[in-house]
Amino acid sequence: MLVQKGKSVYQYKSIREEDGGIKTLYEGKLSPQQIQEHHKRKEEQALRKQHQQEIGSLLDALDEVRAVNALIVRAGLLVNHNYYLRRSEIRRLKHEE
Repeated sequence: MLVQKGKSVYQYKSIREEDGGIKTLYEGKLSPQQIQEHHKRKEEQALRKQHQQEIGSLLDALDEVRAVNALIVRAGLLVNHNYYLRRSEIRRLKHEE
């Protein structure tokens, strides 16, 4: 965590103690280069998190498309060819007209 006091920027780190409390440790004053590196790392982390969320939503959409595709395949087999799927096996309907 960075804290700005006046023109100076200080870095602190929070740790959880054994009793459940949070303790903040002072790590030192940062140079302008270290501040830039810190901001760059934070931006990269935010982009990674955003990409992971986008990938998750795309995977959800893909699952929906797969479900619809399976339904269309089953319907096509039944309507066009009098076949149906059972336990990953294509079977012919017994009573044909």
